[in-house]
Amino acid sequence: MIPATIPVYYWAVSGNNNNKVITVDADIGSSIERAHYALVPAHDFLFTPAMQESIEAFRLDWEHLEADPYMADGGKYRFRRYGLFRLSATTGELSSIAGASFYQSAKINPLNGGQPRHFAPLTADIVSNAFLREVILFDFAQLTANKHIDDDWLIGVHQIRILAADGIPGNPTPEGTHRDDENFTAQHLIGRHNISGGINYFYGNGPAPTECPQVVWEQQVYFDSYYFDRSLWHSVSPIVLGDGDGDGYRDVLLIDFVESSKLN
Repeated sequence: MIPATIPVYYWAVSGNNNNKVITVDADIGSSIERAHYALVPAHDFLFTPAMQESIEAFRLDWEHLEADPYMADGGKYRFRRYGLFRLSATTGELSSIAGASFYQSAKINPLNGGQPRHFAPLTADIVSNAFLREVILFDFAQLTANKHIDDDWLIGVHQIRILAADGIPGNPTPEGTHRDDENFTAQHLIGRHNISGGINYFYGNGPAPTECPQVVWEQQVYFDSYYFDRSLWHSVSPIVLGDGDGDGYRDVLLIDFVESSKLN
């Protein structure tokens, strides 16, 4: 049963209720059930002006990520922070779990998996950031709109920056085409500057990826987003430094959702 203490307005897929902090002109849950993914361009979202201060503080925090020390390809191009939350099915409380590590099996991630990875944690300001908390609850509501919620969920939040330098591309998915092991994943573009590439490719949800991508999509502006379930094969092309001024980078917010009863 959906607890009353989780904001009730998020349990609708879309709409124009003035009480909503975030609204979307898309049926994300139905798209996931039908196609195993949903592409949602930024112009389909609407944020209440009351969130502007929290949104700006959240965006600026990508300037303070730390180097990923677990890059088996030797790359120095990925910076990140990570935090884990629990969403209680009985109280509706979204609580932070301190000191959590991130684990992927070597089967899921043959390059960097097979070990607990202890990334730099989310800062205290980000853990309590009102916009992040609204996004987590909003995404969860869209992804589970057609489901009955009985169990707690674990929600991983990844702040990631990929850098591109002169002659040195950055690789958002160095493990190549893969599937994730979480029930659902949401990916929101926070920013991209002075780069080419960073194209999203989807390869179906069969036993093996299709030979050619079935979907090709480039996120270009703030909050261009996509959602998918654990069955989707996907990858992102490397980013290359452009001809403009300044560093090349691609910033994303990745949120993964795992039903706690499904954990091994």
